[in-house]
Amino acid sequence: MREWAQGIRKRRERQVRAIQQGQPPLPFRSSRPWADRRDRWREESAPWNRPGWWAEEPKKNNTGRLLYQTFAAFLLLSFTYLVFQSDSTMSRRTQEWISEALHRDFNFAGVAEWYRTYAGNAEDFLPAFSGVTDNQSVKPTPSWYTPVKGKVAQPFAKDGRGVVIRSTNSAPVVAASDGWVVFVGSKPGLGKTVVIRHTDGRETWYGWLETVRVRPKDWVTGKQLLGEIGQSGGRPLLYFALRRNGTFVNPTEVIPFE
Repeated sequence: MREWAQGIRKRRERQVRAIQQGQPPLPFRSSRPWADRRDRWREESAPWNRPGWWAEEPKKNNTGRLLYQTFAAFLLLSFTYLVFQSDSTMSRRTQEWISEALHRDFNFAGVAEWYRTYAGNAEDFLPAFSGVTDNQSVKPTPSWYTPVKGKVAQPFAKDGRGVVIRSTNSAPVVAASDGWVVFVGSKPGLGKTVVIRHTDGRETWYGWLETVRVRPKDWVTGKQLLGEIGQSGGRPLLYFALRRNGTFVNPTEVIPFE
């Protein structure tokens, strides 16, 4: 007991001496480390320091969202059922659209071409779009259609770019195959022109149009309306060209004409 009291007196004297010399007070060190451990244990075991329900993350209640999704699915199913039970003209059109949408294959090649055109290379993160099988690159072969009903009035020449097709006044001009509209505007000597880039990288040009029904960056399918044929030299003519790897080639070797 005497030693403990002497120790306290010495520490007090050192504290007073440090204050008189302008030094910060010396840190207090307990001579009973077991007491410090006991105090820490008491602090950690206090009710407010124990884990409880307030420390748990609240669980998300997805019941409302599930009910909303179920109700929306029920409404959609009911609408589809009523449409197919009706015989009105509007219902028949809706039935055709629903049937066509359900049976139409997803155009992976078109998405890949759009991504390559506007965002880079689709194969970087979507290998399914690359069309690669057995370590070989395979490009999809598009189906080709005649862009307008008519006869070839001027065939392809090596020093030319395309062919001239004679048709009827305001005849509809359709896309020769699926692709992205990369240009809509006026070109010298061709007037209103539409350029489509197809899934295999080739381009088709449609010139001398009277009206245009598409816009740049539109995705079009084969036989989709692009516009109406215009007049050139007083006659309804369409300029049509096929470009491959930056060079114009004979389109009649790929697309059937009358």
